[in-house]
Formats: sequence, structure tokens, C-alpha cells
Amino acid sequence: MKTMNSLKKTVIILFASFIVACGAETVAALIFLPAFAATWPDVNDDEHFIDLRPVGEDGELESGAITGFESHDSDPNKEGDLTGKFNGLNIEFTVERPNGNIKFTGKMTPISDTDHTITKIELTSSEGVLVLGTE
Repeated sequence: MKTMNSLKKTVIILFASFIVACGAETVAALIFLPAFAATWPDVNDDEHFIDLRPVGEDGELESGAITGFESHDSDPNKEGDLTGKFNGLNIEFTVERPNGNIKFTGKMTPISDTDHTITKIELTSSEGVLVLGTE
């Protein structure tokens, strides 16, 4: 009887170890390294662009700082340098506009879980929704 209990405990420990080992790979797969450095067009305004550059190597950082600028071909009030940060697919930055700073927060959308190239960035600010991408 004692041998049977020891055998059960051993099987349970081995099974638990297997789950933990598989879980470690799953956790590693959840680390997302987005590739988003580009000049992004506003999908609703052909004259509006936001340039985003991670500080460091694009596609090699899970989180970090970003810099860039906003430009608009016909509205000088939608222009200025920006600074912010990203963490996985979450992004936030503040643009220093001539008529006052504006903060954008949102999410980036990748091609897939294995191809981390970003295809769209959906943002909100006090001005409403801003969608950047090539749609």
C-alpha cells in the first residue's frame, strides 16, 4: 500500500513538472515584440501622418520608449514632436502641438501571433478615434 502511494505521488509530481515545463514555453510565446517603426497614414485623412520610432531595435523589444512626429499637409495645428511608450501591443504617446499637447492611447494589431509586423494602430484621444494603417 505504501509503495502504491509513493508511485501515485511520483506520477503526480512528474505530471505537474510536465505542465510547468510546457507552461514555460507558453509564457515565452506570450512575449510580444512588435515591429511598428514607420510613418503611419491616418486611414480617414490622406494628409495626416504619424511617424513612430521605438528607441532601440524595432521588433526586438517587448516594451520601451518611442519618439516621432505628427504631420498634416494642410493643418499646422496637427503637427509636432511626440514621445511615449509601448508595452507589447499597448501604445501611448503625447504630441506637442502648437495649440496644446494631446495624448493618444491605444492598441496595435499585428499580422499574426508569429508575424509581429503591425498592420494597424487604433488610438483614442480627446479628439476621438484615430486609426493608423494601410486599409
